[in-house]
Amino acid sequence: MEISRRDFLKVSFVAGSGLVIAVYLGGCKELPTQENTPTATALLKSTPIPTRTELPEGTPTPEPPTWFTPNVFVTIGSAGLITITAHRSEMGQGVRTALPMILADELGADWNSVRVEQALGDPAYGSQETGGSHSIQNFYSIMRSAGAVGRQVLISAAAQTWGVDTRDCFTEKSMVIHRPSGQKLPFSALITLASTLPVPASRVISLKDPADFRIIGTSLGRVDNPEIITGKAVYGMDVRLPGMLYSAVAHCPVIRGKVTSYDDSATRQVPGVREVVQIDNGIAVVAEHAYQALRGKALLQVSWDSGANTRLNSTELEQALLERAKIATPPADELVQYYTMPYFAHATMEPMNCTANVSSDGCEVWVPTQNPQVVRSNIKGLLRIGPDKIKVYVPLIGGGFGRRLESGPAGLSPTVDYVSEAVQISQAIGAPVHLIWTRQDDFEHDMYQPLSVTRVRARLDDISTLSAQRFDVSSSIPVGYWRSVTNPPEAFARESFMDEYAVMTKADPVVLRHNYLNGRARDVVDMAADMASWGSPTPTGVGRGIAYHATWGATHVAQVAEVMVNETEIRVLHVFCAVDCGLVINPDMVIAQMESGIVFGLTAALKEHIHIESGIVTPYSFAGYPLLRFDEMPQVEVQIVKSTERPTGVGEMGNPPIAPAVANAVFAITGQRLRRLPLRLT
Repeated sequence: MEISRRDFLKVSFVAGSGLVIAVYLGGCKELPTQENTPTATALLKSTPIPTRTELPEGTPTPEPPTWFTPNVFVTIGSAGLITITAHRSEMGQGVRTALPMILADELGADWNSVRVEQALGDPAYGSQETGGSHSIQNFYSIMRSAGAVGRQVLISAAAQTWGVDTRDCFTEKSMVIHRPSGQKLPFSALITLASTLPVPASRVISLKDPADFRIIGTSLGRVDNPEIITGKAVYGMDVRLPGMLYSAVAHCPVIRGKVTSYDDSATRQVPGVREVVQIDNGIAVVAEHAYQALRGKALLQVSWDSGANTRLNSTELEQALLERAKIATPPADELVQYYTMPYFAHATMEPMNCTANVSSDGCEVWVPTQNPQVVRSNIKGLLRIGPDKIKVYVPLIGGGFGRRLESGPAGLSPTVDYVSEAVQISQAIGAPVHLIWTRQDDFEHDMYQPLSVTRVRARLDDISTLSAQRFDVSSSIPVGYWRSVTNPPEAFARESFMDEYAVMTKADPVVLRHNYLNGRARDVVDMAADMASWGSPTPTGVGRGIAYHATWGATHVAQVAEVMVNETEIRVLHVFCAVDCGLVINPDMVIAQMESGIVFGLTAALKEHIHIESGIVTPYSFAGYPLLRFDEMPQVEVQIVKSTERPTGVGEMGNPPIAPAVANAVFAITGQRLRRLPLRLT
């Protein structure tokens, strides 16, 4: 049949694999025909990264024109297995589970028969950027539509087999069921016939009534859990290739410094060291084992050109920025305050790493990245080869927080970051190489959450006049926003200011917000206050603080922190969190992400930040930049607002409110107003 631009499904039969359903979205001009659709065997590239699928082959991935929008592939196997391709990166937020849950529910699949495979970096999938908590928001409807079309095709096949009306059939647990007679046929028995049926147009697809959801809204365990628990999960640091060597790079301790000369004579005496290579960003030592590469790196004698960045000083930059933000003479009828957020590191548990194999056939990389297509594009520019010769495999990620969205410091070529380093080294030595960054590398050469000062002001007779303006510093210090991007400084400033305003106007902080906000925002504030029994007495030395924020206006979160202060120590005892993220796909994962965001935000609120002196970053280890520890973790209670609204993201949304909630609680106990992170009592 002829398929118009509004149609988005292609159903084909691949011998030995079963029914392959590919979703084509947006301005599709033409789709591959049955005759020119390549087999799965021809399209699947072998990889050392194991998957959960038991199918011998993957789904076809035709190379589309650049104007294709996101594609999602699902394979229904002749053995009854259903393979869904996850095209976003998994870094603990559960996207490899949540997106397949949506499709599987709409399809009517048995979740026990679902397997998930990670996609390669390829524009066939549309945007693969995993950031901004956009995956569920952007792909909820797409995944439902994909499942609905598959369901409709299978129902049509069953109805034709039985000679019944399709309206009397439904799917459940990977079966098509005829409601009047109770007859059942498994999906696997229908794939041959289904592949010969006309493809339904997108405009005539009927989605399930949410009341019929069986998977969406349930707390299923993440598909990666068994491998993670048993140690079989493959992260970037775990990738191993035949003939692979290891490399460590000596970088200039001063930000963006360059090599002038080096002496590698001692390094080359280390057993196992194979080569020493100068690359754009330093000197790489290549060895048979990781410890040999690190030992050889330590013995290098390098002369550096530190450049003008030896004048960089974060304290001076902060003071200058604060002066720039200040109003010389604020109006007498206004409250004006300033809130500072210094440089913070991403501090991911898994340091930056990449495995690259550059050969005459092209380039393959195995890299924990939040944006495989940007990696692909950077390699294309670096090696000047066609995109068809570049393969980007995405293993599990041991923490991203935005760091793995970055491809290199702003204003510089992409050849200066860890992916490009690995590619350069592999190209130079003609062998696959596993590049490892040390913890010191990770801290000294991060792209830091920017230093900022936010000015907030409002007339004392009208809180609705509240306005905020954020000021960022301009310098050579590389920056790249971490979890929640600009929302943490905005939330810290506005919600701290709201408390100051409440004190000035003798209003209760919760009542002030209740009157200032409306709708879903007001509801989560009221819910969090009720959870914490706001207004009831607290133990001696314990105070409460509240804060609300909707990251990018999408997901509404309110938190109440109960805090104890002992001399100079701030200890958070309890956090009550209310969240409205619309329709919930997996409640356990929503709760986990709220808890995770609170941990992340408390680390920034209570621990350490990045100092830069003479262009050198300190601290450069977890000893000097500690994260929140188990024994410092408060009790956290999360309540989710029941909603039928379109689902929104949760990966970043728990972070912004916690710092102002703690700061407000500290004021409630001590009377000290802390306007800079990390919070420090005087």
